[in-house]
Amino acid sequence: MNISIQEKRPFVFIVIDIIVFSIYSISVLDKYKRSAVAMPEELKFWSAAILILIPILIVSRILLYLIFSIFNTIITKKREEKFITDELGNIIKLRASKNFSNTFMTGFILIMLLLVLGVSIAMMFKLFILSLFLALTAHNITEIYYYKKGI
Repeated sequence: MNISIQEKRPFVFIVIDIIVFSIYSISVLDKYKRSAVAMPEELKFWSAAILILIPILIVSRILLYLIFSIFNTIITKKREEKFITDELGNIIKLRASKNFSNTFMTGFILIMLLLVLGVSIAMMFKLFILSLFLALTAHNITEIYYYKKGI
């Protein structure tokens, strides 16, 4: 089975997202349980948790991309062409971005509805992190699907 680099990369990103989100979520939840915070401090805690997650995701993606490119070049003996995408690749990336946005916004709206129904601040931020994870996963699955299908 011959899989293109465009199909391999989203698989690897899904794995790294699962690892990063799992480790980060466990550490944040552990820290939250250990510290008894009052309401104003709880907002600061969860806001900081989200703001710290963003650079962690960016750095993990950059490092993973570099490692992936190196190992792929070693294994396939082919050098990956950088920054060259055709029209099909651009269409697939646009559709994946659209699915990312739709998934994240759906999660955001559901979170806001749950807040109206009385969900706690802690639960809201946990669901926010879950929504981000699901949106990234939807992005990667969309890329895999459309590269396999060929649109």
